[in-house]
Amino acid sequence: MDRPVEKNIVIPNSKFCSLVILQFLLSSITYSQTKDTLSIARTDSSARLDSIESIAEKKKPNGIDTSVVYSSVDSIVYSYPNRMMHMYGKGDVKYRTMGLKSERIDVNWNANELESYGVLDSSKIGKTDSVKQLYRGTPVMVDGGETYEGWKIGYNFKSQKGRISLGETVMEQGYYHGQHIKKIEKDVLFVANGRFTTCDFSHPHYYFFSPRMRVTLRDKIVAEPIYLYIADVPVFALPFGVFPSQGGRRSGIIAPAYGDDGRRGKFISHLGYYEAISDYTDLSLAGDWYSHGGWKAYSNFRYSKRYDFSGALTGEYSRILIGETNDIDRQDEANYRANLRHNQQFNPSTRLDVDFTFASNNSYKTSNNYDDYLRQEIYSNATVSKSWEGTNNSMSVNISRRQDLRLGNVDGTIPSISFSHSQSYPFRSGKKSRGLSSQDNEYAWYELIGVGYSGQAVRRYSKTHPNETTDFTTYDREGISHGVSINAAPKAGYFTVAPAVSYSERWYDKSTKIDSVDRLTNTPVKRDVKGFEAVRFFSAGVSASTKFYGIFQPPIPGVAGFRHTVTPSVSYSFQPDFSKEKYRYYASYQDTFGRKVLYNRFEKEVFGGAPAGESQAIGLSVGNLFEMKTEPRDSVDKGSKYQILNLGASLAYNFTAEQFRLSDLSLNYRTDIGQYLGISGGSNYRFYVFDRKTGQRVNKFLIKEGKGIAELTSFNISLSTSLRGEKKRGETHVQNTDTTAIPPAAQQSGYRGLYEEEPPDFSIPWNLSLNFSFAQFQENPAVKTRSANISANLGFNLTENWKFSATGSYDVIQRQFAAPRITIDRDLHCWTMNFSWTPIGQLTGYRFELKVKAPQLQDIKLTKQSRDSGYY
Repeated sequence: MDRPVEKNIVIPNSKFCSLVILQFLLSSITYSQTKDTLSIARTDSSARLDSIESIAEKKKPNGIDTSVVYSSVDSIVYSYPNRMMHMYGKGDVKYRTMGLKSERIDVNWNANELESYGVLDSSKIGKTDSVKQLYRGTPVMVDGGETYEGWKIGYNFKSQKGRISLGETVMEQGYYHGQHIKKIEKDVLFVANGRFTTCDFSHPHYYFFSPRMRVTLRDKIVAEPIYLYIADVPVFALPFGVFPSQGGRRSGIIAPAYGDDGRRGKFISHLGYYEAISDYTDLSLAGDWYSHGGWKAYSNFRYSKRYDFSGALTGEYSRILIGETNDIDRQDEANYRANLRHNQQFNPSTRLDVDFTFASNNSYKTSNNYDDYLRQEIYSNATVSKSWEGTNNSMSVNISRRQDLRLGNVDGTIPSISFSHSQSYPFRSGKKSRGLSSQDNEYAWYELIGVGYSGQAVRRYSKTHPNETTDFTTYDREGISHGVSINAAPKAGYFTVAPAVSYSERWYDKSTKIDSVDRLTNTPVKRDVKGFEAVRFFSAGVSASTKFYGIFQPPIPGVAGFRHTVTPSVSYSFQPDFSKEKYRYYASYQDTFGRKVLYNRFEKEVFGGAPAGESQAIGLSVGNLFEMKTEPRDSVDKGSKYQILNLGASLAYNFTAEQFRLSDLSLNYRTDIGQYLGISGGSNYRFYVFDRKTGQRVNKFLIKEGKGIAELTSFNISLSTSLRGEKKRGETHVQNTDTTAIPPAAQQSGYRGLYEEEPPDFSIPWNLSLNFSFAQFQENPAVKTRSANISANLGFNLTENWKFSATGSYDVIQRQFAAPRITIDRDLHCWTMNFSWTPIGQLTGYRFELKVKAPQLQDIKLTKQSRDSGYY
């Protein structure tokens, strides 16, 4: 028998040949021993694309249960006897979720396997040490959302297994390289001589190397053993390593930090475990241990449901041991801290916010929060707020607490219930009394009458320790306050006249009574009297205001004009003297000198008592606003407006006061020079003589004593500016903020160091903010009390990758710096270097840190710091 002749089909690039080959293939189907259906698809001849689509019927002997679509730019050679197909020129194969592109692809349909590889590029010989880079068109495979690159890739359609030589892939912002990668299951890879890095350089600055790696896609990577290389030098080794290969929250061990403290010995910090309990909750447990004694344990339980609620419960307990057992200055302290946070939006009009902290008085010494150490106070608050749509009503329930960690003082409210009805107009009907406009002057006078109400019920408590030699004093009071306001603002020509009446009523269950006086100290002895008491008082007044303008157009190029707006106002107010005996809000006692002393029976209550002394006062105020407008630059531009100066003054005269009827003259001013400098301040002036013998003012006008019109008693001014360079566009060295890429054991661990801050922004070339404040008080003209402070924050890039920043403040009067700090950052591509130095103060010391920039590897770092301060 003659030897059979091998039949090859070569598909060239011509429409005529395509039709001939199509007819030949259709007529040859009966010759084939399989039931595969072959068809030839053709695109436009200009695209130079030959494609064959092979559709295998389900449950056929070859095991392929869906379509395999393949194409190439140059040609496809098909050999019938051995069912081999060779694709030349940018081959492309698609099967189920797998896609493969390569310069050369060979397919064995009998074995259901393909093999892809690149073509040697002679121009790169001798220019690179990488075998893969010597070839062009090397294969790239996408399978299940993951991308794999290699020198050679093989794949089995039936088992969906593959193998990659000199392969690499990217998963969750990490780069994986392997000498051989074999896909043994749908989501399982075996990697020989593999390495992992987050550095995107072809020759990475650092990487983890392991001779054996098992990768479970979207789960974890197990490697044994594992070595850390920096600049191709091995620096660390572990018998095995487990890494997450999926973003989001994953349970796992929280990697610890190791170090040495001069006072507390060697330590292990934040060693613990993170548990992703469910899609809505997680828990982390961690601790610190010191060889010289002392430890710290802390936990963080979090929960969250998007658009509904979120919160956390954290706690810590620490034991500080410094010094030997018999040392006189041995330090042995136990501290605790617990925090509860909860935020919930029940509906668009109801919300709950909780942030409560309980801590021991020395807990700030072990806190990882820089602000806690400086403030040494804890604020806690819980609020439920409710508003009613379509009404002016709103309500809130609040619990608050403040704790002074230095003195141990505690005060708060449990609870504070508030209800308010903002101003409404009860006499307005659905239709206007006059006209169709919604302006106020279109209403009748009685329709402009507005009514408002506010109510509050409070229970307030405190425990204070004035100094170290006295005992704690306690305070516990409650009360209810009501307030009603009635006002209107009708127009009278160019003036707005606004009469107003306010009424207040306060309910208490206690009052204060003085029965006797301590004859040694002349101090009254007070006692509480239980029983319901109501305090009622009111006031009334009327004001009139108007507004007028002055415009000046100077012959200055570019300036359209200046405008001066004046807003004068005059008011009259009346309030009875509620200290009179008929109201019973005040009582009196005789001191040791026989003098009658009036006291407020409700001075200790939460809202206080009724005001004493009749008041019939006229108030005068005037506001001045100076503005400038520039000329438009073209027909589209409308010009710009600038506020040059905002100046105000106020003064009052009380006709019924026994003395000092004329109030202080108050001035305030504010100006912004463009967008670069803001200036604000104020001053007070008194018109009465200061008696140096008695050390107080007397009821004599300065002008009558020939000492001028008024004396300055206080003055303050502040200047602030904030400048920054234009942010670079297209900046490549920007920290990733996608928290879904952070390994859960690091992302969710819940620990944070004293110096851990937001990563530096190298895209801003420089920034500067300066603040200066000065205040002077001189009620006694001979005694001046001054305060002056300068604070600054400076940051600039020494080069593209070096950033310098400094912050601090300086007390000009005391000549002292407060918490200065200098920071230097260096961008090292995939690493970052940080150096922080506090030169003076209680936090004196430095910290140097070199760490991997990738957030999922935040625990790979080298840290060196001083321990001069008492802050642990």
